[in-house]
Amino acid sequence: MKILICDDSDNSINDIQNLLDKYENTHSVKFETTAFKSGEKLIHKTESFDIAFVDIEMPGTNGLTLTKHLKTVNPNIIIFIVTSFNGYLDDAMDLNVFRYLSKPVDSTRFNKGLDTALELYRQNSESIIIETTDGTHNLSSGDILYIAIDKRKTRIVTVKGEYISSENLSFWKGRTDALGCFVQPHYSFLVNMKHITDFTKTEITLSGSLTVPISRGHYTEFRKAFFEYMGVSA
Repeated sequence: MKILICDDSDNSINDIQNLLDKYENTHSVKFETTAFKSGEKLIHKTESFDIAFVDIEMPGTNGLTLTKHLKTVNPNIIIFIVTSFNGYLDDAMDLNVFRYLSKPVDSTRFNKGLDTALELYRQNSESIIIETTDGTHNLSSGDILYIAIDKRKTRIVTVKGEYISSENLSFWKGRTDALGCFVQPHYSFLVNMKHITDFTKTEITLSGSLTVPISRGHYTEFRKAFFEYMGVSA
């Protein structure tokens, strides 16, 4: 698993590297870690990473610009924003980052976040087979944006296109429950929380500015599930 640390502070890089080393020693996992003190060199690379720890406030290419680039290279990258500043959090939310870690990084919160990140990595890597009238498609679960009732069938909307399945929504709910990242905000929709960038009491905005409705009866349950998924208190 390839991990990136990008921070202009040597102390911050060392702190995160030490936390990763301790995590490796207590879990059955191996990390290949690369560290940069600036986003300038990374912004011109096409190297793909699985997880990244990115500081927002850096000279030259800041963390938000770097995050956009990393997601262009690998849309499924799991990004932790590591910062002492809260002023950029709304912008980071629009980029659908995974977690925010405040400096100095708390080891308990770090380990809990990394636990969830590795589970998400597993989910994103899991394949889902979709049979349509034009053939059989092998998709990554992480690429699914939402699934919706379409007459007596279901429409599966992904980052790469749309597919019509003859299975009903109950089938897909059962298929995605074990992944832990799908929620039902409306009778007719299942949404991948990984792609949520914003929501109100009536509507969810997903990556690519797509929107799906939230019904009044599902809002409380949806909000609770989303905040639990994000690892923060509702």
